Amino acid sequence: MAPSRSFILVPALSLLLIAQAWAETLYVAPNGAAELRSGLAVKDKVMQSLAPNTPLKVLKTDKRRGYAKVQLDSGQMGWVSLKLTTGEAPRPAQPPPTVAIPEVPPKSAQELQAEVNHLQTELIAIRQASSNILRIQAERDQLQESVISLRKELDSALRDKYALNDDQKQSWFLIGSLVLFVGILLGVMLPRLSVRRRSHWSSF
Repeated sequence: MAPSRSFILVPALSLLLIAQAWAETLYVAPNGAAELRSGLAVKDKVMQSLAPNTPLKVLKTDKRRGYAKVQLDSGQMGWVSLKLTTGEAPRPAQPPPTVAIPEVPPKSAQELQAEVNHLQTELIAIRQASSNILRIQAERDQLQESVISLRKELDSALRDKYALNDDQKQSWFLIGSLVLFVGILLGVMLPRLSVRRRSHWSSF
């Protein structure tokens, strides 16, 4: 009996291995992630989240519900939505193109000395430009102080002008009052003087 059983089991295992080898392979879609569930229902437990391009060996498909029973490389099995899978194998990542770096011939001592002289000239020009900037800033600060001082003097002159105008107005007011008083006084005194003169001449 033992030899007959082994004679039956060996072909069965061989057929199982051949079926697994020829099983369809799907891949998680590259633009998203899938979930490996314990069953077909949405309420079934999520056993693992699958990264894009994960290979899935298809064991069974339920096209009516749109699910497939798959097996991972680790041996774990579960159900995955067919909408989140693709039959195209991911393309291998291509190495970045190599850029040929041109060989630079070594420079002579004269060329190196010329570059040093050029850099020194640029350094001197930069220092002069920075000194000019500092000088311009100092001149600008002095001009600002001069403007502030002139504004103060202008305010003081305007105040003096307004005070002088007020004094002139008061002086003209006093002169006008004095002229008016003299006019009134003459208006009162002149008739009396004329009456006295008439009476004086009439007595002769």
